[in-house]
Amino acid sequence: MTDRQRRIQTLYEISLSIGPKATLTETADDALLEYLQKLNCSVGAVFQHHTTPDGSEYDTIVTIPADPESNATLQAMIDALPDGASDESLADQLPISDHTDDGAHFCLQELPDFGVLALGKHGGEIDDITRSSLRPLNEKLAEACRSKLIERRHRIERNRFEAVFDAIPEPVVNTVVDDGVERVKQVNTPFESVFGHSAAAARGQPIETLITPVDGEETGEQTEPTAVGGDEPATASYETEDGPCEFLVRRVAVGGPEADEYIHLYVDISVEKQHQQELERYERLVENLPIGVYRTTAGPDGEFRLVNQGLVDILEASSAGEFETISVSEIYAEGASREQFSDLLVEQGAVEDVELELRTLNGNTIWATVTGRAVEEDGETVFELALQDITERKERQQQLAVLNRVLRHNVRNAMNVIKGNTRLLSEAVETSEQSFIDAIERRVENLEQLSNKAGTMRSLFDQGREVTAIIEMEQLLEEVRADFESKHPEAELTVAVFNSIAVQADVRLKMAIHELLDNAVDHNDSPEPEVTVTVAPAESKPPDHWADITITDNGPGIHEDEWKAIESGQETPLQHGTGLGLWLVYWTVSLLGGEITISGLDSGTRIVLTLPRATGDQPPSQVD
Repeated sequence: MTDRQRRIQTLYEISLSIGPKATLTETADDALLEYLQKLNCSVGAVFQHHTTPDGSEYDTIVTIPADPESNATLQAMIDALPDGASDESLADQLPISDHTDDGAHFCLQELPDFGVLALGKHGGEIDDITRSSLRPLNEKLAEACRSKLIERRHRIERNRFEAVFDAIPEPVVNTVVDDGVERVKQVNTPFESVFGHSAAAARGQPIETLITPVDGEETGEQTEPTAVGGDEPATASYETEDGPCEFLVRRVAVGGPEADEYIHLYVDISVEKQHQQELERYERLVENLPIGVYRTTAGPDGEFRLVNQGLVDILEASSAGEFETISVSEIYAEGASREQFSDLLVEQGAVEDVELELRTLNGNTIWATVTGRAVEEDGETVFELALQDITERKERQQQLAVLNRVLRHNVRNAMNVIKGNTRLLSEAVETSEQSFIDAIERRVENLEQLSNKAGTMRSLFDQGREVTAIIEMEQLLEEVRADFESKHPEAELTVAVFNSIAVQADVRLKMAIHELLDNAVDHNDSPEPEVTVTVAPAESKPPDHWADITITDNGPGIHEDEWKAIESGQETPLQHGTGLGLWLVYWTVSLLGGEITISGLDSGTRIVLTLPRATGDQPPSQVD
């Protein structure tokens, strides 16, 4: 066999060993071993080349022998690898052939687009003809290494993809278009639990058969490969294992818009959708409230941040946009009032029913109550406020105050004139006609009492409904007993209090009880008037939280029209009382948060005042 034939045989045998194996290392190792055996070499290596800004770097794929540091020839080949410092490419710098100090010969050859093949031997050289003949084999080895390198990268990417795919907490589907039908390739665990299809059952199925839209809605999914439609998210409602749910759906092509593989992501936004709907309903409610709802910044002037239609109407603006050009101080009748209100709200954090005199955008003066709170938002103080127009109520209060003052003043003056003239008339008429004079004096006395009670009622309402104190009933009734015995020595009062009950009340309760006791005696036709007051846990309400103050007498009873008007809370032309006494009691009990019940007895009347019992955290009330 000639040298040429032997060379061809050697190259052929080396070629048979070159090809992709299970791993990159096995691919390079099998080929390198065949190179060494067929070329009578004792040392070899395969390096992967990387170009960096600082030069060239090499990864050792395989070496024979395995430990480079133990072999001088192998170490010399590593030291001879081009460093990439020059402008020449790796191909321009190879091959490199040299001898070591101990006489070994080595050769470095290019593995195109991959790296370097290093071969070394003792007792001879790898001649130029052999090195030239190895070039096609080197290209084949480089291609095999590149393919395994790409395969390894794909495997890493695929593993990474699958790890991310399975780690996503929302349902995800990987689909592939096959003959115009988009079929499921893979689903993650959340998809199985949400839509009820296992990975095995879903694989190969058309995507639209696995996800059912609610009430026949279009899913928005497109199965035609030419209708990818971009990756913009859309919302859709689908049936799930837990019932209908709202999803944000995104469909993305894998590998670009011309690819036939897609990822579908389904994010459940049912809760967010519900919150959004509730917020929209709340905003519509606020917008249509007949009161003004608005937000402003703090300070003497302040800026409007939000206004509803109610405020637009109350302040006579043309639109909400008009508030963008004015400061908050401009709606106050006096600018100083705005500064005082702002300071108060900043200091207290919240206010309730603060009365303010305001001016509309048309220049009209109005009165309003404002309730609100101060909050911190992005480093600044913002007021959240609700405004109610009380102009009509304020005007009625002023009118009633004037009317009450004028009437009481005129009534007192008129009564004084009538009383004086009645005394003169009494001296001038005969004794037989004295009864007429007595009737006039009684009427005058009743009118004076009515006028005084009208003044009492005004002070009653001025105190409002807020009750922050408590009254020990045993102490209160001892004071009432002393007053009663001094004022009505002809009557008998019996008092009984169950277990020292305390109620939520103030001085108005003492006034109401006095009124009932006076009525029980003044209108009593019995020779010996008797009145009983008892305090016990409530009978008609939870006894731990309510108490009954019961007053009974042995008088003639209250006229049916009187107590029906009181219990109904209103008078009519056919049903009305004869005075203000019971109304004073009714309004007192109502303002204290209680109820009044009136019933007739065989002889007398029974009146029950049901009031909240004290919780124990209020201070005792002064009832003097």
